[in-house]
Amino acid sequence: MLTPEKVKQQSSTRAVEDMTPERLSYLIDEAKVRIELFTTRPFVDNDSRLEVAHFRLVEAMALTDNDETLGAEARGITAESDQGYSWSIERAAVTTGSPLVDSLLRQWMCFTAEQSQGGNVTAMIL
Repeated sequence: MLTPEKVKQQSSTRAVEDMTPERLSYLIDEAKVRIELFTTRPFVDNDSRLEVAHFRLVEAMALTDNDETLGAEARGITAESDQGYSWSIERAAVTTGSPLVDSLLRQWMCFTAEQSQGGNVTAMIL
């Protein structure tokens, strides 16, 4: 299970080092919710594979936890250049906000499905 102290210990980014334990706790909890929404499964605390994705998502969220990034995201700005801003409309999809974490979670879901007899649906013929 991730704690603010563990995140600070494992991360080598200045954004995480400078963050307060309270803010890191918030990001850890938010990342947990994002993972549950993405995987549509309850969060598993004792799975080391899932903890890697959880840590990477917390770290990515910490790196983008600033006024400039959050303001641009709220306005829908996807890129900025000397010519001005560009906007795009994206198809609604559930993501964690990090392509790396999305990929890790998809791999984790496949792995856990293989371990549990190929999925979470069982058909019985009577």
